[in-house]
Amino acid sequence: MFLLRKTLSLLAVTSLTISTQLVAYAASFDGQYIQPNLTNTAVEWWWGSAVGTPESPGTPGPVLQFLFYQGYSVLADLNHSALPEYYITINGFFPNGTDFSLTVPATSGDISEGTGNAVTGTWGTVGAFQTSSDLKTMTVTFNASDAPYGISGSMKFTSNRENHYGCNVTDSPYFETSKPSQTLNETENVFFNQLGWAVTIPGGTVDVDVTINGTQLQFTGNGYHDQNWMPLALNEFISSWYFGFAEIGPYTLSYVSAAPLNSSIVFNTGYLSTNQAVLQNQCSITGSKTTDISIIRPTGEMAGAEGTVAPSGWTLSYVVDDGTEYEFKMVPTGVNPNMAVYQRWTGLISGGKKGEESYEGVATFEWLNPGLNVYSA
Repeated sequence: MFLLRKTLSLLAVTSLTISTQLVAYAASFDGQYIQPNLTNTAVEWWWGSAVGTPESPGTPGPVLQFLFYQGYSVLADLNHSALPEYYITINGFFPNGTDFSLTVPATSGDISEGTGNAVTGTWGTVGAFQTSSDLKTMTVTFNASDAPYGISGSMKFTSNRENHYGCNVTDSPYFETSKPSQTLNETENVFFNQLGWAVTIPGGTVDVDVTINGTQLQFTGNGYHDQNWMPLALNEFISSWYFGFAEIGPYTLSYVSAAPLNSSIVFNTGYLSTNQAVLQNQCSITGSKTTDISIIRPTGEMAGAEGTVAPSGWTLSYVVDDGTEYEFKMVPTGVNPNMAVYQRWTGLISGGKKGEESYEGVATFEWLNPGLNVYSA
């Protein structure tokens, strides 16, 4: 999800100074929302994921995930003028479970908007993406086959769900509709009013055909694509952020459970749909209501990155408007990236509507931990 600027020991929060022009809306749903550059700490990224079916039990299976970056989502040193402003990170697993991680710098990171919601992103000569005007397809290409990067090929996404924002279908990309009535501190204000999230492809299929350092990775898997933007590096206003998505049986789902820095607020989003209906698309504060909510509960313990402890599983619950509950359990089979400040797992998911048929599938779920919170079951 991000490139770490320096070592964890240097992470620090400074006084928050934000340019109001960084809060904006794009003309296209998947377009450019703000303008990160070397003179500010803003960041915007376009993320996509392909997760295939594991070839053997206990392995993460084929996975390819990318991020097209403008700026840096975690900065230990806010002076980043010596760093490349535009770059692509690529992580995943080959079918045998071997992981790979690449960071490819680019000379530019340009977004152009066409007819309807059509968007083209061009990262120098090393990578590009095109989103169709109806937001139903997306093509990603990589062209950095030379050392030391070693990746070329393409990903082709086909969506099976409508695009949406975190708290609603298409009303606002920000979380302000769910903010509490209390006066917000600086970090809470940024979190609710200036952190943007647009989900262009909530679910669907993706055809992957890439070559990484001479090894071909070719598969068809579950696809997902979203983007985020914010005026500050994440470690300046977020303490903890759980995120995940999956397709399982008839269900497509995603969630966030997050806490702003120096705050007692726990914020949750839940999206759950079938091909017949959107069952839930909401944001809420923990404890504020009993229906139309999502709850993510980390469970168990296992060894995490850099001597930390991480959850060994998660239980995800959706309680929809009429009180009907859907429950899913997730178990990791592989982790990449794997740092104390950020761990992204691929794993298995099982569940469905409580009291009815249980399904199985594959999922991606992560813990972004800029506050270096200590976990215990």
